[in-house]
Amino acid sequence: MQEKRKNTEKNRYRVIYAFIILVTVLVLYRLFSLQIINGEDYREISDSRLARSIPVKAPRGEILDRYGRPLVKNRVGFSVAVSKIDDNKEQMNEMILNLCNLSEAENLGYEDTLPISENLPFTFTFTGETEEERLKKETDFRIKNNYNSDISAQDIIDKYVKKYAISGRYNARQIRKICGMRYAMEQRNFSSNNPYIFLKDININIVTQLKEQKEKYPYISVYEEPVREYVSGTVASHILGRTGIIDADEYAVLKHEGYGMNDYLGKQGAEKAFEKYLRGTDGVNSLERKIRGGKSELVYSREPIPGNSVVLTLDLDLQRAAEESLKTHIQRISSTARYGDGHDANAGAAVAIDVKTGEILALASYPTYDPGEFNKRYNEMYSDPAKPMLNRALMGAYEPGSTYKPVTAVAALEEGLTTTDEKITDKGVYKYLGHDFACWIYRSSGGTHGSINVSQGLQHSCNYFFYEMGKRLGIEKLNEYSKMFGLGQYTGIELEGEEEDGQIANPALREKAGGVWYPGDVLQASIGQSDNLFTPIQLANYAATLANGGKLYNAHLLKSIKSNRTEEIIEHKEPIIRSNIEIKKENYDAVLEGMRLVAAEGTAAGVFSGFGVQTAGKTGSAQVSRGSANGIYIGFAPFEDPQIAVAVVVEHGGSGGNVSYIGRDIFNEYFFGSKANEASNENLSRENVLLP
Repeated sequence: MQEKRKNTEKNRYRVIYAFIILVTVLVLYRLFSLQIINGEDYREISDSRLARSIPVKAPRGEILDRYGRPLVKNRVGFSVAVSKIDDNKEQMNEMILNLCNLSEAENLGYEDTLPISENLPFTFTFTGETEEERLKKETDFRIKNNYNSDISAQDIIDKYVKKYAISGRYNARQIRKICGMRYAMEQRNFSSNNPYIFLKDININIVTQLKEQKEKYPYISVYEEPVREYVSGTVASHILGRTGIIDADEYAVLKHEGYGMNDYLGKQGAEKAFEKYLRGTDGVNSLERKIRGGKSELVYSREPIPGNSVVLTLDLDLQRAAEESLKTHIQRISSTARYGDGHDANAGAAVAIDVKTGEILALASYPTYDPGEFNKRYNEMYSDPAKPMLNRALMGAYEPGSTYKPVTAVAALEEGLTTTDEKITDKGVYKYLGHDFACWIYRSSGGTHGSINVSQGLQHSCNYFFYEMGKRLGIEKLNEYSKMFGLGQYTGIELEGEEEDGQIANPALREKAGGVWYPGDVLQASIGQSDNLFTPIQLANYAATLANGGKLYNAHLLKSIKSNRTEEIIEHKEPIIRSNIEIKKENYDAVLEGMRLVAAEGTAAGVFSGFGVQTAGKTGSAQVSRGSANGIYIGFAPFEDPQIAVAVVVEHGGSGGNVSYIGRDIFNEYFFGSKANEASNENLSRENVLLP
């Protein structure tokens, strides 16, 4: 029995051994067949199947003005990508340094986001308005990169030196350059399958230099791709915005929508707001190449699909006229005004809106910049005290001064607290709860406006009249009507995150800021002072609402979307009415008559005298903590059938009379064209420069 069991086990082992031998023989035979008998055939098949997919960037859609004239289009540019072919760290470091040196010599911008100083001793370069803010940025950086809480800038440099075998033959500045680029490459997931875009939109001279010195740049490839071209230079730069390479936070959100780490997308303005329309669909080229040399062959191609064109509501000519007028008159005011009356005018904004649709026809901010030079001049612009990158039309919040008085007038009339016929006698100084509030004319000359009704109160911008209206109304009613006209609120413009909401003066706001609200503050609020802060676009939309009889539209920039294939309109933006203010006809007529008188006989008469279209408006000035008062103007035209509303603010402009010339130039361009605009500037009157 024992013997039989042993024989059975031996037989089992023999079967297993036989099976192993059979499998080994079959494997060896297969390898022999693949490598020896049919080796050449399979090598050719293997070589032919070695392919690389290369994305072909789709052109972004064009951005056009309302008449189809291009504001942003595309041209062909050259980009430089670094590819990971092998793991020769020393050679890669040398090439990185060569690229950095070339970029600096040719004044080309390249990405270096490592927050460490350029020279010894290495320190962190985080900044913040407070020490707490700076330390938070430093902490966030350590957490994001999995560094110890006590790691120093020098420790980080040492880590990169070790990780990437950076040679000791380099000096500290060179080591920092290499580390900075290695850090940037890491942030963009640099690998054999994901090249790193080092330079974008370089000129042909740089391309030639790179090709002629191949030995210095062994890991790069130069290729053509579409590049954004801002056709009109600085015109509409704050509206159009810019594109830029996707950052880590954006990628985390957008990677599921097909974005890659080397993709460019809209960063600001219309480029960002209308990204979903402008972005195209990338194509693919699949190249076969021989391992042992030979030509590459294109075996598969999917053509890129360009993005659709975005048609804005802007009128290019009107936009250009607004920007040129801002620049011209700000320089005129600063060079001719007396000290304290506008000698320090240096910046401003102007907005024009279609009163029947809410379409933005022009939105200008001064000073401005060239979006094509954004990356190259960023540091210079960031440190410029004039803040050329600030879109004052949307982000500047200003006291409205006397341009607010039509709100007070409408509120008092509609609430039955005055009538169109009631006359109030201006006594020069308005006395309220033991305090004196002087009318502007009394302060300047000791005079008064006499006995006046609401229309005349607007015509002469009489503070005394509107102090009385403010006392009768109270701050709650003023707030209510301010909101009806869209003041202190977002306007609905599509540039989300790029618009300030401003604020409406009220006790809660003052107390929140740590101050005390006094009963007399309602009088100041009624003439546009106190804590009222509104943006130029809000003021323009408010003027449009007055002009059209009380319809408050959402201000908007998008007019339509045009197909990239058929040129047909595939989407059209319809006007949106946010609210409709019910104003009795006699009250409405009285307020508009007062605004007509401002241009015909009042504080803007010297500017609009002899103008070819009857306009209506309101001038204003608002004191600021230092320097000349801000100058403000709102208006619309034609008076009989309003089409366009305008708002202008000039920082330290001195008075509304000073800045209303800019409003006139915009009307001039809208109704008569640029030639008439040039002629109208030949005779600039210095009248009314001290008027509110």
